[in-house]
Amino acid sequence: MGNILPAAEKIYEALPHYEFYARDYMVHQLNKSYGLVLFVGLFIGIVFFISAGSFLYFRLYADLDEDKQKFRSITKIGLTEKELKKVLTKQTAILFFTPIIVALIHRAFALTALSHMFYYDITKVAVSVLVVFLAIQIMYFYIVRYFYTMQIKTVL
Repeated sequence: MGNILPAAEKIYEALPHYEFYARDYMVHQLNKSYGLVLFVGLFIGIVFFISAGSFLYFRLYADLDEDKQKFRSITKIGLTEKELKKVLTKQTAILFFTPIIVALIHRAFALTALSHMFYYDITKVAVSVLVVFLAIQIMYFYIVRYFYTMQIKTVL
């Protein structure tokens, strides 16, 4: 690509812009023009992702005392440990993965708009970023679920 760009720049400058189209040169121009914007967007996304994780953690632990009393009462009726784990997993999964589902719906609309704005399909990059975020969210889910279940089990 290093050899193509100088030639593409010369052709691009010599011809009117509507008569010349080189995909590699356009991608280079997009990266040069919007690279900082995309980096800042990714950085802000990471900050919001970490903030959301902290919010979910504190939201779950804010209700811990109430949940302990609730599960203590249900255990007296006959809730087994296996059923307790299942209920806690569902409760925690709803809390953790509802934002991901909303983000996927938002992504479907936002990527279409961004692709049209940049005249470049950014689906592959966006999907890879979302897969990384989803993997981190799943790991965080298992860690929080484990410690939350241990906290609930201490009172049973």
